[in-house]
Amino acid sequence: MAKLKAALANQQYSAAKAAAKKRSLQAEESKKQSIKASLSGSKKGLKRSKAALKNSLDIKTNPNGNKNDSNSNNNARNIENKLGESSTTTTTTTSTKSQTESESKQTQKSKQQKSIIPFTKDDSILLIGEGNFSFTLSLLYSPFNLNGSQILSTVYDFEEITYKKYPDSKEIIQELKSKGVKIEFGVDATNLEKTSKLIAPKKGKGKHKEKRRWSKVVFNFPHVGAGITDQDRNILTNQHMLLGFFKSVEPYLTDGPSEGIIPVNSKGKNTNKKKKSNPVDEDGISDVEEDVEEESPYIINDDPSSSNLDFSIPPSTSTLTTTTTTNSTSDLVIPNKQGKILITLLTCSPYSLWSLSKLATKPPILSIGFGSNKLTKQPRYLLNRSFDFDSNLYTKYQHRRTIGFKDGLSKGKNEEINRKHGKAKMYEFVRRRPNNDDQDENQDD
Repeated sequence: MAKLKAALANQQYSAAKAAAKKRSLQAEESKKQSIKASLSGSKKGLKRSKAALKNSLDIKTNPNGNKNDSNSNNNARNIENKLGESSTTTTTTTSTKSQTESESKQTQKSKQQKSIIPFTKDDSILLIGEGNFSFTLSLLYSPFNLNGSQILSTVYDFEEITYKKYPDSKEIIQELKSKGVKIEFGVDATNLEKTSKLIAPKKGKGKHKEKRRWSKVVFNFPHVGAGITDQDRNILTNQHMLLGFFKSVEPYLTDGPSEGIIPVNSKGKNTNKKKKSNPVDEDGISDVEEDVEEESPYIINDDPSSSNLDFSIPPSTSTLTTTTTTNSTSDLVIPNKQGKILITLLTCSPYSLWSLSKLATKPPILSIGFGSNKLTKQPRYLLNRSFDFDSNLYTKYQHRRTIGFKDGLSKGKNEEINRKHGKAKMYEFVRRRPNNDDQDENQDD
């Protein structure tokens, strides 16, 4: 009996399934017929319109019923031509409208991607980690046309090694020197105090040597170039190098009023509570772009509650105004404005894992200085803005890797920084002032 019931239930299920499938097929067929009928109706309607127009013209041409075959045929052709022209005009209008909208979007996009020039004529500029010095050279040409006597360009390698790694550097350096640019070899970005040209000469007896101040410090595409194949170690090594640079460069930045850019934190948020909108230029385009970084597992969280020690840095007593310091080559004019750090980096992996913005804005509270075993407080900065690095602006610039240029292996024409999977961006940082601390912490929370 149980088997009979099971067989009956199975038979009913199969029948219901077959019926559902049949209904589905019928619905699909009905839908196809409906579409076909609709298309057929449209065609018939068009034929009727043509026939009606043709008849009306025949009647107008032969009101007495006398048919003139030649005129009828000509009128019929005219009607068909007019209908065809109407259809073509509609298509052309739609195409033109679409093309206009496309051009408008492209114009708007190019306007939004307007290149930013981060230098001004009065800047005192320190360049760190140059390779073949072609970036420095580009600053002397249009659209920058900067004064060479305001620039100190440095490279990590010593002179002989520099010429070997970058064969084109020798000729470039000769041109730079002829235009007043000061060149220094063997400069460690994490230990700038050992660089003699960063110290101003003594003035009079008993005077202490003073550190030169720079309104722009530029570090393009920083990399230790150690050839570490393990990605985790490679990232960590470069992060330590950047922390050392941020600590070493801090005393060499100029003091003075800011230039009006509203700072944003590492998340791209505006840290100025009173002003909700980003600064805009005369075209209404914001300089500040939202900076999104991948989360890095190598950043140490700087929770103030994690330390009860007071490592406060005394406020700067410098009251720099526009002054002139003299060396054997030329005069360096120090502008009275807030100094800025410009770092250029690719946005693709693994560089995005370095968390550059966090290293500057939310570093570990304490860090070990390079060449020292002492723990000292790590300076903190604000991200002023970030923007696309347009290599086309720098007409003389030819990017070189830290390992140097090798024929057959290295790429020319800046191909290595104009990648499909990540673009180059320039990040602009300013030194955090005492009144920014609480405000920025509240924003981050």
